[in-house]
Amino acid sequence: MKTDCRHNSLPGMLALVMASAMFIASAATESLAQPGNQQEQVTITKGTVAEVIRKGRATSLVILSEAGGEPVTVPITPRLQFAVEAKGDSAFLAEKQVVSGTGTLTNKSLFVKNWTVYVGLAAKKIRPFAKQAGKAIGQSQNSYEIAGTVTSRQQDKDYPEYETLGTNIRELQNQPVYIDKGATVTVSMTETDLVEEGAKVEFVQLPAKGGRFQIVALKVLLEEPLKAEEFFKKDEKKTTRSSTGP
Repeated sequence: MKTDCRHNSLPGMLALVMASAMFIASAATESLAQPGNQQEQVTITKGTVAEVIRKGRATSLVILSEAGGEPVTVPITPRLQFAVEAKGDSAFLAEKQVVSGTGTLTNKSLFVKNWTVYVGLAAKKIRPFAKQAGKAIGQSQNSYEIAGTVTSRQQDKDYPEYETLGTNIRELQNQPVYIDKGATVTVSMTETDLVEEGAKVEFVQLPAKGGRFQIVALKVLLEEPLKAEEFFKKDEKKTTRSSTGP
């Protein structure tokens, strides 16, 4: 695998703030990567959804911070770095699904244990890439970050205890990616259909005019895990209704 490949970044700050499983696990580090490879100290705060306001196609979430203070109403607009995440089963790692992950290169084979699957509009923002991961405490020097579309899933011929994914990632030169043992799947989307009152959130706020603070990045964490079979069946019905009209 090449180590000098270009990296077409995941969707801007959203991936850097929201989509990275490494970031989720270490949210308390209070560090946010900004465009242009600059670093700015920020605070990641936890809270809950106090209310979901839906008016036509527009959605706003009323956020109650665990730090206290008055609830804040946050309109879900393209300017907000936003994601809804839930745990998913391994069946989400299927053909045509858009995925990302960080894997370890062992004996010229890439093993990925923590996967993110992007569904809905979030999937359209992902561009395929593979690059050597930056240095991190506790992370192998042979770690690689990847993202792309799954083209196939099969049992490996040489190691039948493993399954592999084919992808459209050019840098991998048609080499399969191994689904590591004990792999986890996070499902990431920008649609708010599944968001309900009481959902946990993590958000980033930056100083605004008048001494106020503005929430610039928001992630909703769904409590109930998603099952791929049920999720895609509902999504298919929704797409069919949308294409045929009321």
